[in-house]
Amino acid sequence: MNTNAYIQPQNGHHGNKAVNPQYPQTGQTRARIVFDGGNRFIKWLDADNKLRCIPSCVKELSEYQWKRLKYDSHSVFIEVDGRRFVIGKLAQELGGEPTFQKDKCELAEILVLVAIKPSPGFNHIRVEKLCIALPNSLNDDDVASVQRIANYPLREFIRNGQEITYTVLHVEPIDETYPAFLYAQKQGFYQFPEAKNAVWDIGGGTSIARLYTQNGTLIHDAEVILPGTKQLAQQIATELKEAHNLAYSPELPEIMDAIERRDYLYGIDCLDFWEIYDRSASHWVEAARSGIRSKWASYMSQLGHVLVVGGSAELAQASTEKVHFVSTVNPLSEDGDNEA
Repeated sequence: MNTNAYIQPQNGHHGNKAVNPQYPQTGQTRARIVFDGGNRFIKWLDADNKLRCIPSCVKELSEYQWKRLKYDSHSVFIEVDGRRFVIGKLAQELGGEPTFQKDKCELAEILVLVAIKPSPGFNHIRVEKLCIALPNSLNDDDVASVQRIANYPLREFIRNGQEITYTVLHVEPIDETYPAFLYAQKQGFYQFPEAKNAVWDIGGGTSIARLYTQNGTLIHDAEVILPGTKQLAQQIATELKEAHNLAYSPELPEIMDAIERRDYLYGIDCLDFWEIYDRSASHWVEAARSGIRSKWASYMSQLGHVLVVGGSAELAQASTEKVHFVSTVNPLSEDGDNEA
């Protein structure tokens, strides 16, 4: 942990507000925080280098609702700019919106606050670099959305009841697949490191496949971005409703959770949708493979291996002998380790 003294802003003001007399004279500095606000799960490394993960779901609450909330270890409670949000498992239980149903880059200013937590004894944190994983780090709109996080000289919010002030000096967007590629190189997953190797990230909102050269250069014309498992869940929901003559439309997050648990049971009545899943998943994976094969046609003779990551990596298990499956890759570490 690196701490240093903080000097109050010149003339005792920051922005248009007078500095609070309790403005911290000392604070914590973190050289880098790496954050992945995924469509299914939000992941980050805390101040102790421990990987944290909560469901990617957010719900904004009224002041009246807020007073009745109970804290839990799988949720984060945020108060900022007069608004109140619960993020994580409790947001799911309260009927919040899954990130895959919204623009997660537009939500980044709220979601990233789960990762802004100083070590005990501090209430101010200075982040020199905030690395944020994006589906496409060259998408101008997405990059502009996350860059707004660094536009404030000093921000204040409340996280799980703790008042925190923070500054972010620089935001660095990174492609979601790139850390996994570096991790695979370091772990020796690619048996032919001199070849062109790939990462296929099967997520909730998107399914992204990318080819890399040995030095980590992305081959742009081989990039494939397809719908994620949300599309599969939609198909299952339609068939599940018809099969059981339901008077309601099954919730997509519940279907996706059941797939992740591998019990394929929906709701309190435990409606079994294994047969629907088995058939639908086979078609979904084959369609994805076809799209990837088409885009990679000119590179197949040079292809080493494909690392499959993401919450739904197991879907591709029968896809090719060149696939190496890792569903527990730390997607956060920019250089393949756990340093933040």
